[in-house]
Amino acid sequence: MITPRDFAAFQSVLARAKLYVLVTHVNPDGDAIGSQVGLGRYLLSMGYEVRIVNQDETPHDLRFLEFDGPFAESYDAARHDGLLDAADVIVLVDNSAPDRLGRMEAPVRARTAKTLCIDHHPTRGTPWAHNVIDTSASATAVLIYELVREVGGTPDRAAAEALYAGLATDTGFFRFNSTSPRAFRVAAELLEAGADPTRCYREVYERNTLAYTRLLGRALASVSLGEGGTVASAGITMGMIDACGATGVDTSEFTTPLLAIDGVRVAILFRELPGGKVKVSLRSKGELDVSLMAAEFG
Repeated sequence: MITPRDFAAFQSVLARAKLYVLVTHVNPDGDAIGSQVGLGRYLLSMGYEVRIVNQDETPHDLRFLEFDGPFAESYDAARHDGLLDAADVIVLVDNSAPDRLGRMEAPVRARTAKTLCIDHHPTRGTPWAHNVIDTSASATAVLIYELVREVGGTPDRAAAEALYAGLATDTGFFRFNSTSPRAFRVAAELLEAGADPTRCYREVYERNTLAYTRLLGRALASVSLGEGGTVASAGITMGMIDACGATGVDTSEFTTPLLAIDGVRVAILFRELPGGKVKVSLRSKGELDVSLMAAEFG
């Protein structure tokens, strides 16, 4: 749970800042964007200046969250390093690992003394000046909501919808084993504040592009089973991405149909990245904690 010390740190940051720059990890997902928009709208309502700057563009299925709210900008050193210098506080959300900032790692690392990190992932050690990290939270959106409420804030409808989207997507719409009573309590309060769960689901899961659908089909065609049928793995190559015209497609949900295979307990997705690197996504069900394996491999 968030501690009184965490709330005090958050409040002290609010007390001395005027310009905030919100950043997150590469290939931002629902929790990343939802947390940024939710926090950003609250800060705007308090009269602060807010800019959202990410390495990668907001996925098309999350752009509805930015409606009449702060719009995310794609990082460009020439345009944004001066902004990072001018910021009173840089808020890093849904990520505590510097290497997941991509091109933004160096510029944000250079300004660690004024960086506040808010995250729910296990950390390998952080250089940031202030950290609010709670691995018991189902999503970073939960932490944003609790911090805002603790300092007397109330999210408006759009902020509530953004935070709900972050929580819902990170829990697989409340079906992953990370779902907790705390998550449901926060979700209920966000609905009371105006979040629309039907709209959120429709925007996130019922607006797939043809390229996404074709790439998913190719990924599923590559599925193989191991360990007696308990581990399912699939791969996505750059050739597959190019053939489907799927550059920039968010593949974070591709592990979901793998876990739906009868008997499978662990899903692994290998995605080739430009430059020869491979991103490995892990997801499990039951009591297996794949984050421990991910940490073992760094």
